[in-house]
Amino acid sequence: MRIEKSKRIDAPIQKAWSILGHDFANPHKWASPVNHSQPEGFEENQMRCNERSCTTEMGNIRERLIAYSDDDHSLKLEVTEGLPFFMKTITNRFNLIASSGEQTDVHIELEMIPKGLMGFLMVPLMKYKMSKMWDDILDDFAYYVEYDRPHPRKVQKMEKFLK
Repeated sequence: MRIEKSKRIDAPIQKAWSILGHDFANPHKWASPVNHSQPEGFEENQMRCNERSCTTEMGNIRERLIAYSDDDHSLKLEVTEGLPFFMKTITNRFNLIASSGEQTDVHIELEMIPKGLMGFLMVPLMKYKMSKMWDDILDDFAYYVEYDRPHPRKVQKMEKFLK
């Protein structure tokens, strides 16, 4: 099962990449589904780590970079821990492309491979939930890059998480 999303943001590609790529360890700063994240693994390229652990709305996960390019402004990661029992693998690919002027196109591709009968039965629900979640994540990222602060939805979720 594959979900693809795109969004144009009003910011130069280098600013967007510094947050998405170089600050890979810290999606908790801007992504509303991520309550906490911390670097894991080892330093790689201009990043502090090649893995991260995240506390999310759907539970604890660990993600590992499997591809990274500063030149292409792209990265791909796989979820290595915390998968639902009915999912075999989940990978995410992010790609930034400089657009006209000071704009950047953000492309994401989420691929989920279900496992067993339960996985097959859960595909429609997972596709719906993940599609909605990635719409929010793209909006969160755009807002953070454009305004240098978290989206109001992220602020509200963090206040709730910290109570």
